[in-house]
Amino acid sequence: MATQAELAAELAAKTAQIRKAIDEITAKLDALMNAVNNAPVTPELRAAADALGGAVQAADDIVPDAPPAP
Repeated sequence: MATQAELAAELAAKTAQIRKAIDEITAKLDALMNAVNNAPVTPELRAAADALGGAVQAADDIVPDAPPAP
């Protein structure tokens, strides 16, 4: 059985991993949305971008934002 220290270290590693993935996904989404917003687009592309924005917001809404640090 793992010790609490080992479990804490594993949780910290997983937290760092998911934060890295979130940063990478966010950067790719920002680049994609910038490309869409800075070019003439078809209604279908605009609808797809809007749907993506809604899905991202829904995912963000799952967990409340942390309060700002004092």
